[in-house]
Amino acid sequence: MDEMVARVRALLRRPAEFHSIDPIHGDLRLHTESGVLFSGNESITLAPAELHIMQLLLYKHDEVVRRSALEAAAWGLSEAVTPNALDVALHRLRRKLLAIGSRQRIANVRGMGYALRQADNTK
Repeated sequence: MDEMVARVRALLRRPAEFHSIDPIHGDLRLHTESGVLFSGNESITLAPAELHIMQLLLYKHDEVVRRSALEAAAWGLSEAVTPNALDVALHRLRRKLLAIGSRQRIANVRGMGYALRQADNTK
């Protein structure tokens, strides 16, 4: 019994390893370590800014995410970016979602920000 207690104490003294949980929503799964976005059997690699934007949208899939929060996630608070940098990154992400056949879309919620929504197939 003393040996088991000693082993448990030794394990508790070790630094905890951080394992990120890959966000999943609808048909999308984001592998954060490799920066690959999956939809079913299809996948596509995201640029670093796209990865951070998609990660935030997936984690907050039930919420509208403000533009400033997406910019901070993609480029940080200290880095100066051009006014249309987020627009360009969102455009590329939207094209990539279509390329992998995802039913999820990035919607502009006027005056509030952006949200991940399932595409309306009633057209």
